[in-house]
Amino acid sequence: MSQCPYCATDLPDAFLPAEDVVLYACPGCFNACVLRREGGEIHTAVLEGAPDVRALATPGSIGGELLAIVAKSVDDLPVLPEVSHHIISMLHDPDASMEDLAELISHDPVVAAKILRVANSAMYGGLHEIVDLKSACARLGTRTVANVVQALSSGAFYTDEGAIFPDLMRRLWRHAVATAHCANEIAMQVAEPRPDTLFVGGLIHCIGQVVLLDAISRSENAMIIALKESQEVVGEILASYSPLVGLHVVQQWNLPPEFGVLVMCHHDPKLAPAESWESKVHILCLAESMATVSGYGITEENDITLLGHPSAQYFGLTDVKLASLRVDLEERVEPLLELIGSGAG
Repeated sequence: MSQCPYCATDLPDAFLPAEDVVLYACPGCFNACVLRREGGEIHTAVLEGAPDVRALATPGSIGGELLAIVAKSVDDLPVLPEVSHHIISMLHDPDASMEDLAELISHDPVVAAKILRVANSAMYGGLHEIVDLKSACARLGTRTVANVVQALSSGAFYTDEGAIFPDLMRRLWRHAVATAHCANEIAMQVAEPRPDTLFVGGLIHCIGQVVLLDAISRSENAMIIALKESQEVVGEILASYSPLVGLHVVQQWNLPPEFGVLVMCHHDPKLAPAESWESKVHILCLAESMATVSGYGITEENDITLLGHPSAQYFGLTDVKLASLRVDLEERVEPLLELIGSGAG
């Protein structure tokens, strides 16, 4: 049986990834472990470059108290809607047809109504009104339909029922949608296979922040309650722990391993556990910066230069190509946000 390299907690033998190297969130110490498949055996290692979270979140510290709450929050997190899981599976199936996609969506009336609305919107509308899902899917195309469904599914999590951080939640949602759009565009520009994967990665790349904010809002712990008075400290908490929390969420949702790597490593591509993951992680890293530069940042601070961005240099993108990726970004993202809803609100 494989064991966590940090705390020796037993990891499930059933976890046999198809990829050679993946990340796995230890339920014992909360750390991200690198799992490498060699033959029929799984070998584990620490994630080079990532701190041992036990040193950051010591017992009795703010971080320690918060992660104890977050661990339960992740366990109690609502499951990702079934339609979202099916869409992800369908996009990996070369035999899936447009009819299959329309049939799947038809079982969710809310999603079906949204798809019809998008198909008849000014952004996608044609000469005639569409009233059936098959025609709507044909007009939009498989990738657009899949992206809209994923955005609808993810938006429900970007809420703040306690109204403690409504503005921040709203910015997170706008940032997620803009990042998803940019990631999709960059993936197509650099000929990355399955750009839809990067769209979903963009939607969920900051889900760890959402879970942390929700935990802070609901906590009755005196130290955690005090955090609500300091946006600066909250920002530091989010930066320190959100990628790791996001990895736990991806694992809880039983999403493919690629999403765990994207969520955990997008802020620092050097953390990618294998060369095979580098391209995807750089795309999401650049997409997040591109969204921020374009006015869809989580904070108002913006000192990013895209041309000198390490991920832009990784792909050899010139200032002309970077500018072309940002052309009409707001005009494309804002209608999408309006059509699918505000997420937080």
